[in-house]
Amino acid sequence: MMNKMIKTTCALAVLAASCNVMAESVEMRVTGAVTPIACKPVLANNGIVDFGMVNANVLSDDALTWLPQKEVVLNISCSAPAKIALLATNGRPGTTLSDIDEGVTGASMPMVRGSIPTWGGVIGLGKDNEKKIGAFTLVVNDADIDGETGQRIASADRIGWTNSNAKNSFFDEKGAIRHISWGKDDIKEPAAFKNLTTTIKIYSYVNKKSELDLTKPIKIDGQANFEMFYL
Repeated sequence: MMNKMIKTTCALAVLAASCNVMAESVEMRVTGAVTPIACKPVLANNGIVDFGMVNANVLSDDALTWLPQKEVVLNISCSAPAKIALLATNGRPGTTLSDIDEGVTGASMPMVRGSIPTWGGVIGLGKDNEKKIGAFTLVVNDADIDGETGQRIASADRIGWTNSNAKNSFFDEKGAIRHISWGKDDIKEPAAFKNLTTTIKIYSYVNKKSELDLTKPIKIDGQANFEMFYL
């Protein structure tokens, strides 16, 4: 009987020791959050390009009239290095003063080329009594990206890119899709950046006097909409 009790006690002691070992534990937690990169485009002067009061006397009776060239600074800041592309479209569809119909972006071929790049298109300046007031384009070249020079590049599909100077307008003369981005070191693909600054040039022309009702003020009302894509 004594031997049996001793064996039982030992058995209990071993079991108890085994339970103590299994109870020892340590915990490791892996935490964090996945957040998307955010880029914010900002146009100087809230994106307003103001020609002020244009005297009707400067307009031609039977030809289109160029307005003074304007410029606006574009800045894009990102929370982390990002590759982006911009697509501009006509915010006043159906108002482009051109000899051909507007394309899918609302852009069309300019009636006069002037300083508008080859293959560059224009979009509308609004209407007055169903008369088209005029048209304008947006031209962009190199940019400062994180303190280095970024070369302007263009693409229809955001896959193949070109740095042709004929495509430094945001708009194609047939109204086709044209994305704009910037590369580095002559590499024809978008570069990642945190901060980008560039200057957009605005070239505009107004309809001839004979096509406009100048007995009252005419409001120039063009608008370009920008869509940003993360690549």
